[in-house]
Amino acid sequence: MAAESSTFAKGNSLERRIFELFKTEIDADRFWAKQDCCKIFWKKGYFSRDRGTDIIFDVAIEVYLPGAQDYSCLVLIECKNYQHPVPVDDVEEFFAKVQQVAAAKGKAIVASVAAFQSGAREFARSKGIGLMRYFGPEDFKWELKRSPSASSRSGVPEAADLIASALSTDTFQSLAFDLYLQSPIRETNSLWSFFEDLVVDALGKEQACPVANRRSSLNSRVPFYDKNDLEDKATNILAELDYSRGVVDLDLLCEHEAIRSGLKVERDVPVSVSPTNAPVLGRITFDPPVIQIYAAVSPHPARARFTLAHELSHHLLNHGRFLIRESCDDTDFSLDRSFAVEGADVARMELQANLLAASLLMPRIQFTHDFLRFVKVLDIPNRGFGQLYVDNQPCNLRHFDAVTNELMQKYGVSRQAAKIRLESLGLLTDARGLLGCRSVQSILAESHG
Repeated sequence: MAAESSTFAKGNSLERRIFELFKTEIDADRFWAKQDCCKIFWKKGYFSRDRGTDIIFDVAIEVYLPGAQDYSCLVLIECKNYQHPVPVDDVEEFFAKVQQVAAAKGKAIVASVAAFQSGAREFARSKGIGLMRYFGPEDFKWELKRSPSASSRSGVPEAADLIASALSTDTFQSLAFDLYLQSPIRETNSLWSFFEDLVVDALGKEQACPVANRRSSLNSRVPFYDKNDLEDKATNILAELDYSRGVVDLDLLCEHEAIRSGLKVERDVPVSVSPTNAPVLGRITFDPPVIQIYAAVSPHPARARFTLAHELSHHLLNHGRFLIRESCDDTDFSLDRSFAVEGADVARMELQANLLAASLLMPRIQFTHDFLRFVKVLDIPNRGFGQLYVDNQPCNLRHFDAVTNELMQKYGVSRQAAKIRLESLGLLTDARGLLGCRSVQSILAESHG
């Protein structure tokens, strides 16, 4: 009896989360359908002639044409809180229920915390059923204030395979997106695109058009700052600290922020593990603002400094407008963000935090001056590939190590931090991987889309 009660409670919990997700967007008039063109219900019954009684559905969304008294499309959602993939039988059974109450007008969605069997996905695609895999924010590296999928536009092309994996693989772990969706025509992380596909499939484009909100309702996107914006911000912050040269005093910056905003910094916090299974280096929560720097098994002062600068940058850029909390590990200290895995908002915030952190720790004028001096002293020639070029040739690797060693000692940073800064200033061409072919500005421009 206790097991049955627990299963019922888990099912209700998922139903409430899905209901609240849709209701929040509808109430704010950010949903695909205009607020006065849709109504949402939890546990509402619809009459089945076959049964001669109502069938109760977990969540129902009625979509109305402007001015109409009766709904033109009924979207019915069934929630599955299983420990195993959803089988095709469950999807077939739910589709039959929807057909009993709204054959021509009905659209079915199966929402699940688990993956879907391949047969379930194929049946759903053939019948125009929507599939929704839900991930709670509890273990996300980035917990956004709005549902990431509710504020997401149609994903980047390379996301399709990732979404298919999320829908099919029970062990899949999401880092940021709460929903992985299969509509009648595509895989997407965008709740907007998903619902649009379902209603258009039911009503046709001509009838669906008057119901739809303007796409501009997705207005929570993180603002774009180019490299110069971030450089200027770092310069202004350092001027307030009366910085002149050498290692930047981050403790003084933290003291200033404690007075200005109440920021609290906690150090040597017991080690935690991120969803990527990498040790968490730092975390920030925004209300109230608290930065935690985790104790390392092998202490690395330079890495701890960049971690603190990274989390401080989230705070200084006011990312609390969009985030509840964020954590970082070694995989985050890169300029090349994964738009498919993280989504545009998260990728943009992480890129901004890394660039501002690098600008704070290694001020542009002083850092550039020292770099040019080290290159001259070390007699490193410019062979037409940039001031400093590194590939896998031993001589170029030695030059890279020699220059970065000097910069690491001068500014109290790690080699990775020095590399990020050199790339952001256009002083380094790294041909060992993807970033060797892409400038920082090109990555920033991509995030501006």
